[in-house]
Amino acid sequence: MKTKNIILLILISVLIVFANSCRKPSDGCTWQRTLTNMHTGLCRMQTPTSYEETYGACIGIDSLDTCKYDYLKIRLTFESAYVSQNTCSSPQDSIIGKIEDIIVICENDYNDNYKINDTINDILNVIYTNSKGMPIASPLPLNDYLQTKPICSGGINLFLSQPPNAASIQSFRIIYKETNGKMFSAITVPIYIMP
Repeated sequence: MKTKNIILLILISVLIVFANSCRKPSDGCTWQRTLTNMHTGLCRMQTPTSYEETYGACIGIDSLDTCKYDYLKIRLTFESAYVSQNTCSSPQDSIIGKIEDIIVICENDYNDNYKINDTINDILNVIYTNSKGMPIASPLPLNDYLQTKPICSGGINLFLSQPPNAASIQSFRIIYKETNGKMFSAITVPIYIMP
């Protein structure tokens, strides 16, 4: 009988240890991945500003291809590494940080209002995927989106709302910053953008 009690006590102790080691932290931390890299891509939509095509048919654009400004989609995609769900002690230890800023800079003169090395955020709209992986229904001005300090969802699409002065070669430097200090930068391939 004494042996059974000792074995029972050991089993109960082991169960208590396992139950406590799997317990979710009380602060509700649920981050599951960390961003490791950002990529940019360009594609041509089938119809101008066809936002319903955001995640559908879109033809990739190669270096030095031509595209009208209102057919152009600038895609930001992210690589991530999965980590244990309960690795942080609070959401401020964010493994996936909230987006602090996305800065889009033209590498050449774009139009009368936006010259080489100017930030063009004011003429960009964004469509992004929500937490359920679905694109939002309609575009938002990029600056309005950034004011909400959103969490990166993995799919961000940018659209120009103003034409260039004339058909010209353009590329854009995109700087992505998170509130946790992570920062990524990339430059799109140069293409000819037409009014």
